[in-house]
Amino acid sequence: MSHSEGSNHLAAIILARGGSKGIPRKNIKPLAGRPLIEWVLGAVNDSKVFDSVWVSTDDDEIENKCHDKAKVFRRSAEDAGDNVSSIKSIQTFLEHHPEITNIAMVQCTSPCLQPWHLQEPARMIMNGDYDSVFAVTRQHTFRWKEIVLENGESILEPLNIDCKNRPRRQDWKGELVENGAFYFTSRSNILEGMLQGGKIGCYEMAATHSIDIDYPEDWQIAEMRVREFGYNPHGPVSNGCQKKRKKPEST
Repeated sequence: MSHSEGSNHLAAIILARGGSKGIPRKNIKPLAGRPLIEWVLGAVNDSKVFDSVWVSTDDDEIENKCHDKAKVFRRSAEDAGDNVSSIKSIQTFLEHHPEITNIAMVQCTSPCLQPWHLQEPARMIMNGDYDSVFAVTRQHTFRWKEIVLENGESILEPLNIDCKNRPRRQDWKGELVENGAFYFTSRSNILEGMLQGGKIGCYEMAATHSIDIDYPEDWQIAEMRVREFGYNPHGPVSNGCQKKRKKPEST
């Protein structure tokens, strides 16, 4: 996607600090033979929808891994602390880049992201149809709320089902749940402290592409999933050929 000078500027940003409590050096740890961050950077760059692609980091090694695939915004140590929110980090980035009008925060921990996952959300926000668009996946999960009584005992209440009329899976659309892969939003939303605001839309991704890495036990699952569903612009992910899936999921 190319925009003329003075028009809307859509940037992608990947937040990749050096510290990681759950999985040390997670962002550049090899996943199926490639640093984790490279899986997402490949999809972002090959989507061809961004006017600029950025990695925000406080770490020299991460910068060296990414400098030929994205522009690097160096974060201060204060901005890369454990208690600093993603929105705060993006606000700091935007203070230095007044030319950016819309931004997509793409999560490094979603290695099965494909270029075409990003193309439709970019169109949705750049056409002015939506002020924010985020990735979701559909789940068919019955949820319950635990209520703790004054005497310390707890009771359960159903949140999304009628116990007298439990639906069959095929008769229930399920629920849309954030999968964390990306958040497209306007500059004004970020400055107001929100990833989602104004007219909100979503892009539904298949569960096969919705792996997220938060805990050490997620890593082995991601290794298996990315060999089958990860995006590799250079060809096969492993010994077998990478399958092409051109048909986008629904929005």
